[in-house]
Amino acid sequence: MASVGYTVNTGTVALVAATAKTVLNVIAPSTFGIVLVGFEVSFDGVTAAAAPVLVEVGQCSQGGAGTPAGSPPTPVQGRGQTIAHGCTISFNYSAEPTTIVPSYDWWLDPYKGVFDRMWPLGRELEQAPSKGIVARLTAPANVNCRVSMEWERI
Repeated sequence: MASVGYTVNTGTVALVAATAKTVLNVIAPSTFGIVLVGFEVSFDGVTAAAAPVLVEVGQCSQGGAGTPAGSPPTPVQGRGQTIAHGCTISFNYSAEPTTIVPSYDWWLDPYKGVFDRMWPLGRELEQAPSKGIVARLTAPANVNCRVSMEWERI
């Protein structure tokens, strides 16, 4: 089946010790939903003994918008017919959006670690119109991260 796919990358985002931060939020418009097909996170930690970072990927009701910082990154269309992505991209939150329900979570090593996940066909994380798919990270010590999401319109 043909699909239209997009990718967005945050660039470097600073995590503050012991503070949950929504690093990326892809919010579907009111006219269609989205499905997350790929996710990547990497860290620039320099201490091999550093404790792992909790990485959560889940759904957000957008009940409270939270406070994203800066100009949002621009998505890139990677495949399919040229169609505007139509989503709102928010990142690097200083106040968390509500309500986030994690669907997946992992403990990842921040010591120059990288994690890449492509969901199997038919088992991707879907989100309804006007709702978001988020990546929220909690690091026990200060470290920088980069997050990428790949999604399709549904």
